[in-house]
Amino acid sequence: MSIINLFDREQINRIKQGFQNTKGRKKSDIERIDEFRGIVSADKMYAFLADKIYEDVTAKLEEMRLGDCNKGTFGTLGCICGSYGMTGAAMLCSSAAYASGAGIVKCIIPDSIYPIMAGQVWEAVYAPLPASDNGTLRYSDMDKILGHADGCASLVVGCGIKVTDDTEKIVCELLQKYEKPVILDADGINCISKHIDVLKERRHPTILTPHPKEMSRLLGGVPLSDIQNTREKTAKDFAKEFGCVLALKGHGTVISDGSKTIVNPTGNGALAKGGTGDVLAGITGAYVCQGIENFDACAAAVYAHGYAADIICHEVSPVGITASDIISILKLL
Repeated sequence: MSIINLFDREQINRIKQGFQNTKGRKKSDIERIDEFRGIVSADKMYAFLADKIYEDVTAKLEEMRLGDCNKGTFGTLGCICGSYGMTGAAMLCSSAAYASGAGIVKCIIPDSIYPIMAGQVWEAVYAPLPASDNGTLRYSDMDKILGHADGCASLVVGCGIKVTDDTEKIVCELLQKYEKPVILDADGINCISKHIDVLKERRHPTILTPHPKEMSRLLGGVPLSDIQNTREKTAKDFAKEFGCVLALKGHGTVISDGSKTIVNPTGNGALAKGGTGDVLAGITGAYVCQGIENFDACAAAVYAHGYAADIICHEVSPVGITASDIISILKLL
């Protein structure tokens, strides 16, 4: 297999040509994508709706760049992510957000990871706070966390924050007091699994992106087999009950707001790697902070995430692809 040269625009355009979501897409191209996914889509309507949402969202984001604009035009995304030993989660989330158009990414992180992260993600704005003995943010700094979050258009909460008494209290209070959109991922989801009423009581936009095991925790320990056998119903029922948008990740990620439900048609086994969920959270947060409606932002982010994996697998084996490789392709979509 050949290697993709990210600076060879002609090569990238050639690869993308077979994956473009247009009426003229050839049957062989669809079969090629399905070969990577390991499926042939049973519901063409889902694929059509997902294509349409992605096209509309990307068209809107590109149109915003045509006129008089500045970094403030595209919103500030707050990333409450990372802890000692989990620096990469915060780095991947914030880097993916920049690759997806966020104007400013503000990283509200424990100072235990600040030197490493600041040396790698140069574009981010940092709000390092004293770390707990566990290397996490401290609940005693809650007022400072809320103060930093207040200037953000939306928040991504949870990537690599660990589950401790401090982080559980932080996540719950953010959901209670932060009145703009919150994207909960990973440990952000785990932190509320024992405090699920805080989600039901929240009256502001919330997106959750659990994998099946995290979904099981949210549902109080429902067996994974039950979730996997009823993925669409599980996602729809949860989103409706808790008034959120939910992306149940996995083979055919299900996105639902309790009313609308779609199954994403993009993606393949290359995404079965640590860190890819942090990338998805960053894409979702970036779309939301640029003003895209929550359901569309989530659906388009899941689509873009999988689309990037499909493109790179056209030339490279899925075995060795990493989460940071997906970010490199996001910049070219």
